[in-house]
Amino acid sequence: MSGTIPKYFINELLFRTNIVELIETRIKLKKNGKNYQTHCPFHNDKTPSFTVNYEKQFYYCFGCNAHGNAIDFLINYDNLNFVESIEELAAIHSIEIPFNKKSITEKNYYLKKQKLYSLMNEISKLYQKNIIFTDSAKKYLIKRGINKNMIDFFCIGFSSNKWNLFSKKFNIKKDFEKDLLYYKIISTNKNGYVYDPFQGRIIFPIHDQHGRITSFGGRSITNNILPKYLNSHETDIFHKGKQIYGLYQVKKKHSKPKHLLVVEGYIDVIMLTQYNIEYVVSSLGTSITKEHIQMLFRHTNTVIYCYDGDDAGRNASWRTLKIALPYISDEKSIKFIMLPKNEDPDTIIKKEGKKKFQLRIDNALTMSKFFFKNILKNVDLSSNDDKFHLSVRALPLINCISSDTIRIYLRQILARIIGILDDYQFEKFLYEKERKNKNLQFQIKHTPMRILISLLIQNPNLAKLVSSTKKFENEKIKGLPIFLEILKTCSDNPNFNTGQLLEFYRNSKIINILKILSKWDHMIIKEKIRNMFVDLLKNTYSKILEKRQEKLIAKERVKGLTIDEKKEIWSINKKLSKKNNFN
Repeated sequence: MSGTIPKYFINELLFRTNIVELIETRIKLKKNGKNYQTHCPFHNDKTPSFTVNYEKQFYYCFGCNAHGNAIDFLINYDNLNFVESIEELAAIHSIEIPFNKKSITEKNYYLKKQKLYSLMNEISKLYQKNIIFTDSAKKYLIKRGINKNMIDFFCIGFSSNKWNLFSKKFNIKKDFEKDLLYYKIISTNKNGYVYDPFQGRIIFPIHDQHGRITSFGGRSITNNILPKYLNSHETDIFHKGKQIYGLYQVKKKHSKPKHLLVVEGYIDVIMLTQYNIEYVVSSLGTSITKEHIQMLFRHTNTVIYCYDGDDAGRNASWRTLKIALPYISDEKSIKFIMLPKNEDPDTIIKKEGKKKFQLRIDNALTMSKFFFKNILKNVDLSSNDDKFHLSVRALPLINCISSDTIRIYLRQILARIIGILDDYQFEKFLYEKERKNKNLQFQIKHTPMRILISLLIQNPNLAKLVSSTKKFENEKIKGLPIFLEILKTCSDNPNFNTGQLLEFYRNSKIINILKILSKWDHMIIKEKIRNMFVDLLKNTYSKILEKRQEKLIAKERVKGLTIDEKKEIWSINKKLSKKNNFN
């Protein structure tokens, strides 16, 4: 797939991207010398082992070996494919992707998405203008208590009951209408009349993290239009299971929110924000997905769920917990607010005000308390059968948690509930963990050629020290062809850093070797890297000369040497004795 996008453009993207700034938009980094460190987002990390190197534009985890450049980070952290990661970087830098001429399908797909973004933005502006001229829509929002600041902040609009009236009011051109029809933003009925699927509804635009409108949510203002809520159909830029409403607005005010409060509806988000609770989002209803969980955790370490105080809301909370369990860690946690019966965040904050609602947030149930509160429902702890069924229900859920510490903590609580005291298990775990860590520590054999290649990958500017490689050509030394290949690439691209170099070889046969050596600890201090590189090259050339010398000496004993060969062996002896520079 990467072949569909020119390498020069990918290189330009990486050149413009500061990997430290990119990662810091998702994870908090702490400067440690010349590097930045944090707990690894890809495994349960007790001590900070995730390192980001600005100079090399490269990240590496000493715990799980996760590593790569900015593109790799987006692929692994945001769960994107290669092209999507390029699109993400291109959006960050506000530049268009110049697909190769052969890549017609990918290019058309990309352009289609850009067109969709543009159309959604244009129609959204019309909806926003329309609400100003529509008394029924304004009255509805006033009735719900939503003020003008929130209308503007969330870009709330209104779609007229009839498209032809809406079209005339704003003088919509036929070409624009055709585009809206082509991309199925509006439709035609069986009689051929154009209509807007959101007609007669308050419009809530849904933004992605870059502020682009991907879709709409619509709320009917009368009982005549059903269903009450309606979402855009899924498109190339909108997938309901991966979208969070209000996240863009939260990030505008708080780039790194301490926590996020997840509610059910658009109006819940807007009303809580209006009461200055500025970290509220919605997953577009109660149907949470693993993608929602992952996205929320990319922006904060604590997610608090506050669903409506009805049976559907309580069931949604339990369902959310079960989906979230595999993504909980020592760093990432979830909590739950249980509202009174028949209350939702919108209604209760109007009754209680911010101060009392904030107390609900501060006293939210921890994951463990919520877990056992629900798992113990209708369980008779005096019954051995009930205790058995409790363990059968609870243990599979507990075992979904990746954090060993949390998993064992919950097992211990469960053991005490059913009357088993087993503290020894924790001590056993610590021993096993230490033993596993020791077994994982292994060394790659340090050969001169591996050291040479690793030094070059980690410091591409070393290529400037080599003026010629002719004397190395056609020599059969293990690893030399790889070294010469990388050396040429570095020489042709003198400004490459490690991240760009690895990207250049992403789909090549040698990429796995390069990845291993890019993170390899060659145990050479920075001040001595240049001299070590030069010495290794000298030694490599010396071995080539020694090999040729031995061959000529063996021939001399059997057949004798020609005049040219005698001159050659004399030259070799002179070079070896003086240890000339390899250049």
